[in-house]
Amino acid sequence: MEKQKVCWKITTRCNQNCKYCFGFSNIGELDYGKDEKVLEHLANNGVTDITWTGGEAVLYPKLNELIKKAKEKGINCKLVTNGIYLSQNDNEYTKDIIDNLDYLNLSIDSISNEINLELGKENNHFELIKQLLEKTKNKSVKIAINTVVSKKNIDKLDELGEFLNNYKIDNWKFLKFMPVREKALLNKDEFEVTEKQLEEKVESLRKFENIGTVRYKKQKDFEKSIVILPNADIIITENGVDRCLGNALEQEKFNLKESCKIDKIKILIAYDDEKTTEDIVNVINELDYAEVVGICTNEQDALNEIIKLNPAMVFAKYESNGLNGLNVAKKVGETLGKWKMPVFNILDSKNEITENDIDKLTNISKAIGTKFNSLLIKPYNEKIVNVIKTYKEDRY
Repeated sequence: MEKQKVCWKITTRCNQNCKYCFGFSNIGELDYGKDEKVLEHLANNGVTDITWTGGEAVLYPKLNELIKKAKEKGINCKLVTNGIYLSQNDNEYTKDIIDNLDYLNLSIDSISNEINLELGKENNHFELIKQLLEKTKNKSVKIAINTVVSKKNIDKLDELGEFLNNYKIDNWKFLKFMPVREKALLNKDEFEVTEKQLEEKVESLRKFENIGTVRYKKQKDFEKSIVILPNADIIITENGVDRCLGNALEQEKFNLKESCKIDKIKILIAYDDEKTTEDIVNVINELDYAEVVGICTNEQDALNEIIKLNPAMVFAKYESNGLNGLNVAKKVGETLGKWKMPVFNILDSKNEITENDIDKLTNISKAIGTKFNSLLIKPYNEKIVNVIKTYKEDRY
């Protein structure tokens, strides 16, 4: 059976004040009876895995009961925690939680107390994590580690790995600091690192004998996650923007798989050279946020397919026998109106734009306004990627 995972932020209450936190805050949680109903709805709609998080999920009073009920329904359970409460409290509640989990994900960013305090962590947070690792050493629960990488700790990951190697760690996951909302957005300049910096650092880490998988999670990977908020709203993030898909308490039926699909940018190519067209298609297929929906080699077909397929963007050859991208743009604008037409990118195959051609381009630009997006000369590949990327960023 294909897995359907959700991340359930059961509470926004937290016992830390991490300066890089991009979690939701100040959302009222439901009472236990309503959360039981949310769990039932999730199970009935095919959810197979729940990651319990917050805030700090263990501050929700009956988390142990919800985890047990989820396990009874055959749902795999993972808890992401800062470890403070579980380390400082040895009672039936904490034992119940640990004993019913499949995975315990502990958040630790450094073995340095000074760095941890700069990050907004609890004093002696490293010692608390160490105590919890000792406490769970002989438990059946698998241990995983989450490390948020920022300017503060990117050069100290090796020493953290040396410490973790003293325990049996199933996987160590690096999460890039992401200034998408809340405190993380306010502290962007203090913490931000690039994807490239993170990737290079992770690749340079030596292999640790007792640590299984070492990997990093990009922002776009987070945006594939379906999140259940404390009020049961179902959220997915697209290009840094949160989108609500419904409410897991109020709705008995919902299709998470279909609802969370992020629309790709639909692109039509109007070009009469087979090799060049193939190269453009291959470049676009490398992008996970764009797709080629049509290929045409003459003006009439291009006009018909644009009306039929409704692409967001068109890449059209500037001028040749039977295909003139400017004519296509003009006809589409006349047929659909400039507000409904796609944006046009004109490809100049000869790199020989004349003064007369500039006049034509100016006239077309006046006719279709902002829908005339760019004029590209060879080589195309990198320029096309940049045009699509810029469109995606502007679009959201």
